[in-house]
Amino acid sequence: MSDIKKKLDGLAAQLGMISAKSLLPGREDTGTQRPKDVSVDVQRPSDSDGPTGMLSNEMADQLRARMGLKKEENPVFPSGGPEITALLPGEIIGDSGYGFFLYRRTFPGTFAMGRVPLGAGLACEGRHVALSACDDTLRDFNPVKACYVDTETTGLAGGAGTVAFLVGLGYFTEDAFTLEQCFMRDYDDEGAMLAYLADRFAQFDCIVSYNGKSFDLPLLRTRFVQHRLSIPFAEAAHYDLVHAVRRVWKKRLSDCSLNNIERLVLDFHREGDVPGYLIPQIWQEYLETRDARPLEGVFYHHAMDILSLAALAGHLSQCLAAEAGPAFHHAEDQLSVIRLYYKNKEYASVVEHAQAFLDASRVADDLRRESLSLLGNAAKRLGRYDDMYDAWKTLHEEYPTDSASAAELAKFLEHQFRNPREAARVCRETLDALFKEQGPAGVTGDLQISALRGRLKRLEAKLERQQQPRNGSKDIFFDMQE
Repeated sequence: MSDIKKKLDGLAAQLGMISAKSLLPGREDTGTQRPKDVSVDVQRPSDSDGPTGMLSNEMADQLRARMGLKKEENPVFPSGGPEITALLPGEIIGDSGYGFFLYRRTFPGTFAMGRVPLGAGLACEGRHVALSACDDTLRDFNPVKACYVDTETTGLAGGAGTVAFLVGLGYFTEDAFTLEQCFMRDYDDEGAMLAYLADRFAQFDCIVSYNGKSFDLPLLRTRFVQHRLSIPFAEAAHYDLVHAVRRVWKKRLSDCSLNNIERLVLDFHREGDVPGYLIPQIWQEYLETRDARPLEGVFYHHAMDILSLAALAGHLSQCLAAEAGPAFHHAEDQLSVIRLYYKNKEYASVVEHAQAFLDASRVADDLRRESLSLLGNAAKRLGRYDDMYDAWKTLHEEYPTDSASAAELAKFLEHQFRNPREAARVCRETLDALFKEQGPAGVTGDLQISALRGRLKRLEAKLERQQQPRNGSKDIFFDMQE
């Protein structure tokens, strides 16, 4: 039995393991006395040391020094390959024990993401940003004061247990674009990385992201709170490109993921990219093996995400400024822009673009129908009744089952033209067309159709009253006597 114990003690010594009784002063073995030279003085952590029950990095170092222990970077997982510092020309920011890895690069404005140079982002105008975001607070958008942000995380679901191990910041400096990628080599690096990010975020007025409102920024906000740091972007404006992209391109492209938008809008195709869903797994494997070679693909994927943001923002602004860049070539995109103007209550632009759109040839029926509806409603709000009447009249003639346009046209004919007979005819034609198309069941449950039937009933009663003579009450009395 003693031989086995000696072998175990020898193995423990080779592994650098220390028995619990030599570390805890309150526990003593009857057969072996605690070493006299081990003195442990553990103080209760104060509020400044972090959350209750957690030791700060400095306190942990003091504790190791008192116990005569040496700190090892990765005592459990020995290195199985080159570290990230040997693969990418970056630097360690912070002290040697808890610093994070920073990889900084600068790209010229001529660097192209497909057919769009990065320099296009410098021409991004605030009025186009506000238009695409449907947010007037972004009218003061300045591309030089904007920070393009993306994160890679330990999980895709978010939540308090998810950590952003790779945070990227991109920003314009004169005619170049600088990209900073902040990487946690282990969980101990997070505090130093967040402190650095807090200083960097404070230098910008606006955050640009892709789905950052729903994922990236809430996650970073949680991490800042966990480390008892103030949230540096709390007052910054936020331009989330995913919503702008969906408003403009979703009608034509059902998949509005950044990778798909790169291919079909920017004409940019990644080579050797790592799928996003594999990135958390690659990070976990890195923690176990300390082989950073698979992370090179993660850094590439992350960098392309941020560079695409800068190019995409500039390209969208150029497209919205028809005279300053390429226009939208697809009818679906053109209609989406008309809808965008309408959502922003820029009704004069709606009328202008809708009329030009309708004058173009080979417009699909569903697109033409929606553009006529937008034109009629915008002209109504501008008080341009001739344009409004023409739009609704055309819409009723070409699409007689459109109950909304029939109701608007009937109201205009009754109240502006003082022609209830024509208004009743419009209602009747639409109800007949709907009955033929959908049958009796299709015209009973719809609220718009019910309202149209009620309008027709009221108009018919009004016409009947108009047909009666002015002294109708006397005539009715004699008719009843007869």
